Amino acid sequence: MYTVLLLAVSVAPGLAFLVVIMRMDRREPEPKALVARVLGLGAAAGIAAALVEAALDWIPLFHAGGLLGPAAEAFLQVAPVEELAKLAVVLLFVWGNPNFNEENDGVVYVGASAVGFAVLENIAYVVQNGIGTGILRAFTSVPLHVFTAVVVGLYVGRARFSGSVAVRNRLVITGFLFAWAAHGAYDTFALSKSALAALLLPLLAGVAAFGIMAMRKGRRLSLLRWGSGPVAPAAQAAQDAAHPAAVHHPASHRWMSVVARILLGICAAFWGLFAIGITQRTTNDVGSAILGAALMSFLPLTLGILLEISYHRHRRHAAPAASNAGG
Repeated sequence: MYTVLLLAVSVAPGLAFLVVIMRMDRREPEPKALVARVLGLGAAAGIAAALVEAALDWIPLFHAGGLLGPAAEAFLQVAPVEELAKLAVVLLFVWGNPNFNEENDGVVYVGASAVGFAVLENIAYVVQNGIGTGILRAFTSVPLHVFTAVVVGLYVGRARFSGSVAVRNRLVITGFLFAWAAHGAYDTFALSKSALAALLLPLLAGVAAFGIMAMRKGRRLSLLRWGSGPVAPAAQAAQDAAHPAAVHHPASHRWMSVVARILLGICAAFWGLFAIGITQRTTNDVGSAILGAALMSFLPLTLGILLEISYHRHRRHAAPAASNAGG
């Protein structure tokens, strides 16, 4: 019975947020099977993020004294890895899905990814530390994950239907940077074990305000696109035809370049931090450390290179088609 209670405390806050998010999307709701898939992928992203964070934990900078260690851990180890993991679920697995047919869908899918991530993380913490931790996290870390995600989701949704490659790129990166900054500040305050922890509540209030505004904005955009009546299939087809750039334009592959450059940037930052850390090591296992770092960065580096190559290949193939259409 106690185990069931622990699971309920762990899962209920995230699912409650998901209900609210989907309620705001009821004009043209998303398929429940797809939302469930994104939930599962968000949980899987939580596992991947935990492994990456554990792999980076040996870097001395993250354990420095004073405020430097908590800030470095928050902004360089935890926040970018977790926010990128939640965002990657949507960019890699949902971006090109035909059900992603309005701006508010970005709020739904990134929000669902964050809920899956937060629920899995919650289960791990609550099972280990008890119900009190679950109650505390229901009002702190779970809202942080969800509200940052819905803000990112609105940017992603707007990017999905932006005809400009530059604007699309800027919107996705802006959303990610907001989540990274908010998450990094939250973890810095929480890990500081100082008076800075008092700033957690005003920070959460601010993030919640932005999150609520994002959900309302997404709702308004949905009503603007579909109107206040039921959505008929013919109306949806007309909307798709009215926004061909969102579905068929070569720029729809821009996400590949965005994800690639984020991955390559993380690899560059990782090796920079590794270089700093390796100079402070007092043991002689430098070769093993370099080999371990190479193994950890091999997958994201390879994926980033492949995505960048694929993006430029799509651009080259699209150029002749555009010329023929124009002629």
